[in-house]
Amino acid sequence: MSPVRFRCSSRGFARGFGGPVAAWTLPLLAAFLAAFPHFVLPARAMDRTKGNPPPRTEQELVVIDEPKLFAAGIRKLEGRHLTLYTDLPSSPEVDSLCRAFDAAFREWCRYFGVEGVNDAWRMRGFLMADRERFRALGLIPSRLPPFGNGYSLGDILWLYEQPSDYYRRHLLLHEGTHGFVRSFFGRDAPPWYNEGIAELFGTHHWDGSVLTPAYTPRSPDEVPMWGRVKIVRDAVRAGHGLTLEQVLAFGPTAHRESEPYPDTLGNPGPVGPALGPTAHRDVEPYGWCWALAALLEGDPRFRERFRSLPRYLMRPDFTQQFRRLFAPDWRLLQVEWLLFTHNIEYGYSFEAEALDLQPGVPLPASGAGYAVASHRGWQNTGYRLEAGKTYRLTAQGRYTVCREGGDWVCEPDGVTIRYYRGKPLGVLLAALDSPHHPPDQPGGLLDPVVVGSGRDWSPPFSGTLFLRINDSPAELADNTGSASVFIRPDE
Repeated sequence: MSPVRFRCSSRGFARGFGGPVAAWTLPLLAAFLAAFPHFVLPARAMDRTKGNPPPRTEQELVVIDEPKLFAAGIRKLEGRHLTLYTDLPSSPEVDSLCRAFDAAFREWCRYFGVEGVNDAWRMRGFLMADRERFRALGLIPSRLPPFGNGYSLGDILWLYEQPSDYYRRHLLLHEGTHGFVRSFFGRDAPPWYNEGIAELFGTHHWDGSVLTPAYTPRSPDEVPMWGRVKIVRDAVRAGHGLTLEQVLAFGPTAHRESEPYPDTLGNPGPVGPALGPTAHRDVEPYGWCWALAALLEGDPRFRERFRSLPRYLMRPDFTQQFRRLFAPDWRLLQVEWLLFTHNIEYGYSFEAEALDLQPGVPLPASGAGYAVASHRGWQNTGYRLEAGKTYRLTAQGRYTVCREGGDWVCEPDGVTIRYYRGKPLGVLLAALDSPHHPPDQPGGLLDPVVVGSGRDWSPPFSGTLFLRINDSPAELADNTGSASVFIRPDE
């Protein structure tokens, strides 16, 4: 049964009841939401049969005089859900933009659960090579804030021409997602979700007729000028990646001034840019919002909860509801975030890299065996190793780790003709997980030890033993076979 939705905001209370009453309504609302966390509170009473038109002030923001536009060299592209005005010459890629937008509309409706609600919904847009021409025609209102690539307000979007066909279309779908969410769910989404979901739908594959949103690019050649993977990878390598909490904190409560910029594990780091309300004028925050949305959509254990979030878009405590939904797996989400952002690659396999952080049991005195699948990331052996003790790990087996020019058959010592992250491709690795030790500590999941065909190991801390084959998270799918590992206490 669908929840009943109605509009309730601080401004609405103030207007509806007046000063003295408004003073007690917000505490009362907060108490009510705390007592009933599953209650769905919408952003406005929306008549979905009318398409939730933008406020009148936004409808009148731009007056379009088509004869005047056409005389100025601006042409009109028409789709079912988008009217696009542009000064770009005709080309297959430009002329197919409305078709791609219409395909995105179907995907938005399916994803957000509003199929058949308002098929007449549409936006207007301006794709500009010569922005001054559009400004002179009154099509870029002075009230718009500065923007580098694209912006949307109400049912209107503005895009500057881009160096690649892909990125032009990416921006169109990104801004279209904003318009769709505003129309059907209001404009109160926090920046991490608002930009993350727009980036998720903007990152796509398009063959001219079929649109695949929430696409994980396999190489930079598929997504020219996109650069989200590079943004995250470069920041982490420079020592100023973002924690999960920092991404969730994007928004109006952050300061614009520069401030100490913690590293990805929350430790004090070098000074860097603060993440204030205008942070998204810069391209870098888009990369981080995409990364979080991609992880939540990509990991099968997170996906259903992530897709349920739109029901809370009409509540003022959206992020708190997100935290509530993910509370049972909060540490898992934090650890996977760190591993993803530190090991990010084009084609990253979220399913192969999904972690099981169930605490292990003590290793039997006689030892135990474990089969390490070559096509998966870190695998929980189910056994706990203790600091201060020494263990003997031995491994054998044959498996393939690459199919370039034929199968690359490998054993636990790996192949030395190709390296991944400074270690032989295919070599057996070991690491420990403990809630009391960060993953970047020596011996942790971000700083594993090489086992190869065998080694003695004295763990630096106590924790659950994890094993994996050394390979890129983007290249695990074509691996076959496994390594047999035996772990025993060294007497």
